[in-house]
Amino acid sequence: MNLNLIKSLVHEAATKAGFDAALEKVHVEKTKNLEHGHFASNIAMILAKSAGKNPREVAEAIISNLENENLEKVEIAGPGFINLFMSPAFFQQEFKALVENTDDYLKDVLGFTPEAKTMAIDTSHPNIAKPMGVHHLLSTIIGASIVNIYKKAGWKVVNDNYLGDYGTQFGKLIHAIKTWGDQAKIEANPIDELQALYVKFHEEVENDDALEDKGRAEFKKLEEGDAENRELWQKIKEWSMMEFNEMYDRLGVKFDYINGESTYEDKMEPILEAGRKSGVIEDGEGGAWIIKAEDPDAVPIMVRKSDGATLYMTRDLARVKYWDNEWNPDIMVNVVDVAQSLYFKQLEEARQKLGLTDAPTIHVDFGRMQFPDGAMSTRKGNIIKLIDVLDEAEERALKLVQEKGAELSEEEQKDLASVMGIGAIKYNILSQNRVNNITFDWDKMLAFEGNSAPYLMYTYTRTKSVLEKADSLGGDLNPKEPQELALALQLLMLPDALQRAEEEFKPNHIANYLYELTQLYNTMYNALPILKAEDEARMTRLALTNATGLVLKEGLALLGIEVPKKM
Repeated sequence: MNLNLIKSLVHEAATKAGFDAALEKVHVEKTKNLEHGHFASNIAMILAKSAGKNPREVAEAIISNLENENLEKVEIAGPGFINLFMSPAFFQQEFKALVENTDDYLKDVLGFTPEAKTMAIDTSHPNIAKPMGVHHLLSTIIGASIVNIYKKAGWKVVNDNYLGDYGTQFGKLIHAIKTWGDQAKIEANPIDELQALYVKFHEEVENDDALEDKGRAEFKKLEEGDAENRELWQKIKEWSMMEFNEMYDRLGVKFDYINGESTYEDKMEPILEAGRKSGVIEDGEGGAWIIKAEDPDAVPIMVRKSDGATLYMTRDLARVKYWDNEWNPDIMVNVVDVAQSLYFKQLEEARQKLGLTDAPTIHVDFGRMQFPDGAMSTRKGNIIKLIDVLDEAEERALKLVQEKGAELSEEEQKDLASVMGIGAIKYNILSQNRVNNITFDWDKMLAFEGNSAPYLMYTYTRTKSVLEKADSLGGDLNPKEPQELALALQLLMLPDALQRAEEEFKPNHIANYLYELTQLYNTMYNALPILKAEDEARMTRLALTNATGLVLKEGLALLGIEVPKKM
């Protein structure tokens, strides 16, 4: 018995009562007040509309067909809510399954089958030769959490970082390196020097229009396989990946593949030829090649410029086809900010018209990063560098740790500052609904109170401390006090949070769940004795403490956040 099975139970009872109820319409949730039961469903009010009956009358008919050994009592409340009271045996068996093997429990609840579905996903995708900025955090962190969530839900996931490593801008950079570059200086500080050279190219263009043509000519040579330009371009990629990998290591983010745009330079032509042959790709204005949108008022989808050059869209279509050939995914996901919404609608329409894959291309969008005061107190520059943000997070965390962690050694303080600083950044992003603009707030993210990583981490270490003193993980669960029961119910809602996060591609459902769990545990901790409680109550509260620590660690891992050993 779990939340999905409770839904099935209510659905079966409604069907037996003669109502045409689709399973997806059956909504069951944890009650806000334990006096009204443990779970509640509004299905009677939904069915009453189509049946032309009184909701309470519908609820009565459903309840008369609702039987299960785990149901202790069922009541009708208000206009027709069905309130379900579960038996002590329900809590014991569910709790035991959750604690003994959390992975199996989650997969069982979510209906996992060995024939796992496959998701291919693109996250992070910085451009080479440029420093990773704070804006790269969103795609990288949100994407990594979605990968974790889908894996935990039983999916096979292929994480492919679609690196920006191709295009006319690299012709410009190659010209700048050849004209003004100092190889020794570039080797010593690659990204900053490459960025400075790229900026210099555009400054010089102001005085010499011919430079644009020279940049295009260098890119054409690169496309045609010129040995010198290919070698220089490869070096640019290697220099860039050295810095990117340092950032990914600090963030604890890994990729299965890093297939940049250049991967697809020899894979575009077959798609264009097939599209021309089928008539999907037509001649557009000035000799460009286009795909007409279904909406006659919509802008046509350009796949080749009038001069024969390919576009980002062309490479993306080749990527879609490559993903289909390599991994045959059920869904293809792109974690990219909301500004690209129109582009991804066009990509999905072009994918369908060209018949590249049966898998939908899903755009998981997110808002822009914003700051409470309009700026960040990081080192000055035209771009807020990711490395500066990570350094500042750890510096701020270390100051807090030094203020509060008197019993920790210097090495332990540094380790905790790293875990807490990086974790605070991730949690600050992932606890917010990704579709809104995401506020980056130092004070809030590093607070020891409220919805923050340090608060959750501190509660986790509290559970470990209690268990160490008790020298026991507790016994059978028999929650009697309201604080125990509320916590037990929240623990069993983990699969529901995971399912909602999976279905909506929203890690904030996990964060919200963990924050509520943390609040409920601390309520029990402050209201009831644990170590000094009577035997049965002591065993229940220790079991709840153990499960809270386990679920906090499991849930934070879904967000890509480590838990500290000491705090």
